[in-house]
Amino acid sequence: MSEELPIVAPVCYGPIEVVLPPEAVAPVSVDSLTTPSPEHARAVEAAFTKDEESHLAAGLLGLWTGTLLLHDLAKEHFETEEDDERVPRREDRSHP
Repeated sequence: MSEELPIVAPVCYGPIEVVLPPEAVAPVSVDSLTTPSPEHARAVEAAFTKDEESHLAAGLLGLWTGTLLLHDLAKEHFETEEDDERVPRREDRSHP
């Protein structure tokens, strides 16, 4: 017989308590639900788009990733099993 005592978790029967308090609901003001004026929208856009260089870099990155994706999709679509059999495989030269 083992000399250690078995570990038994106590069973508690009682009311279930709420661990987290309910979230406080902030009142929504009517002013925040109105649509912004065109001047306000232009001011916000100007604040977040300060330099034209970031737009050019993002466009170039999008063009490059789009080209890679189009190449992979075309390769997957136009390749057949016969093409795989005709292409000779290179030998593995990683191990002498």
